[in-house]
Amino acid sequence: MARRRSRQGSPFRFEGAVEPDLLIDRREELSTLARRAADRVGVRLAAPRRYGKTSLLVAHAAQLRETGWRTAHVDLGRVSDLTDVARRIAAAYGPLDMDWTRAHLGGLLARLGLSVGTAGASVTIGPRPSTPDAEAAESLLYRLLDLPKTLHDGDGVSTLVVLDEFQDLLTARADLDGLVRSRIQYHGDAAAYVYAGSEPSMMRELFDQRERPLFGQADPLALGPLPAEEVLGELGRRFDDEGLDPGEALGELAAFAGGHPQRIMLLCYLLAEHLEAGRPGTLETAGLVVESAIERTQAAHEALWRQLRRTERVVLAGVADGIPPSSPPLATEHQLGRSTLNEAADRLADQGHLARDRAGVRVIDPLLGEWLRRR
Repeated sequence: MARRRSRQGSPFRFEGAVEPDLLIDRREELSTLARRAADRVGVRLAAPRRYGKTSLLVAHAAQLRETGWRTAHVDLGRVSDLTDVARRIAAAYGPLDMDWTRAHLGGLLARLGLSVGTAGASVTIGPRPSTPDAEAAESLLYRLLDLPKTLHDGDGVSTLVVLDEFQDLLTARADLDGLVRSRIQYHGDAAAYVYAGSEPSMMRELFDQRERPLFGQADPLALGPLPAEEVLGELGRRFDDEGLDPGEALGELAAFAGGHPQRIMLLCYLLAEHLEAGRPGTLETAGLVVESAIERTQAAHEALWRQLRRTERVVLAGVADGIPPSSPPLATEHQLGRSTLNEAADRLADQGHLARDRAGVRVIDPLLGEWLRRR
């Protein structure tokens, strides 16, 4: 779906969210998000890290802004307490109406190490206060969470609110989903909400357990791998626009990536470097690209490996080698019960490292899988 236009830098962006015109496919997901927003139906979007979740939501927000909506994207990743949550929401919500924020919240913001500039539309995040101010944080949250409704009451303009890495709210405080629910349940046409997360088990805990405040409050939407035909067609055009011939290396790398959005972009970025250096787009060059990518990501793989339990290591390495988690030979080799291995596989799936589908179980990150096979 990418639209051709001149730009600076590489068309193979692999760090951070990509611009909407660099998004590959996801037409169905964007259409679903647009319909849910129009109907003011909440959406919960679950996807592994680096799987294009934020890029999709950036494109969704851009589409709504073109039709007159306001948008706010709150990154809740790794928040540790109520103060963190309040600071993140303030930074995202404040620019919705800087005059209102300055007039009504200036004092509370200052107590949490935040400031509103005299010019420009931004809330500046300064150092955290040396002493947490839970009272100020909670007061600020109540006021901010009602801002979309306050603005809509004044001008009739709706707001899209994206709460990214929403599951981390439970880390900050176990009842914060209840606080959020207590405010947004009255917003009606004023706002549409997307709750995005990268840990399926925690997202299910928030939305599928009857005792949680947000039970049944958002339609699920999952991101699958990118379709191979779309990947090859779009990336082939980008290489052509750069005056580069990827040859058979592109197909080889696309097959290796298995539809993983960030990994195929990283591989294509490295392939472009090899082609610009004069190497041909051959299978040998594709192999060199994979070597470069594994070297680039090795530290992250090693860090993950150190964090895993023994049973999780056994399962992850086995799946990388094509061995199902419940395989009797795997259980016998490591003297572990099959139920124990299945429980480890469930944890790895909940953490976003394994995927279960009709074809079986697979390692989501192809570079991690290759790194494991080479251990």
